[in-house]
Amino acid sequence: MIELSFEVIASVALATALVALLFAHIKNTQLQSRLREMQDTLHNVQSDVSAVCSGAVNLGQHLAQLEQRTHLLIQRQDQLELKAPATQSYRQASKMMNKGAELEEVIADCGLARGEAELVALAQRIKKAS
Repeated sequence: MIELSFEVIASVALATALVALLFAHIKNTQLQSRLREMQDTLHNVQSDVSAVCSGAVNLGQHLAQLEQRTHLLIQRQDQLELKAPATQSYRQASKMMNKGAELEEVIADCGLARGEAELVALAQRIKKAS
């Protein structure tokens, strides 16, 4: 058998250790690069989540304003619907007078008081005169 001296074995072990160290250094560099990429990605995701949260808050506020506005519009519409029958009577009276209906007929058909019917008749005369 060939006898190997301690120096040769130590040199081979040192060379092997250096190669292993070189591979470990290369792998470490690759892992550090990958870590930086992951940190950048994490930062981007955190920014996106922050933007989405901010947008959600703004959207919630906008939605609350729209709900308030819708509520007010519903109330207003209800009020207008309550007034609508009265204005409908005036419109009907005006149309009847336009077609030549008599004051008594307008009062009976539209359910207006005499003073209201006379006002509608006056408005019709003024409208025709202008």
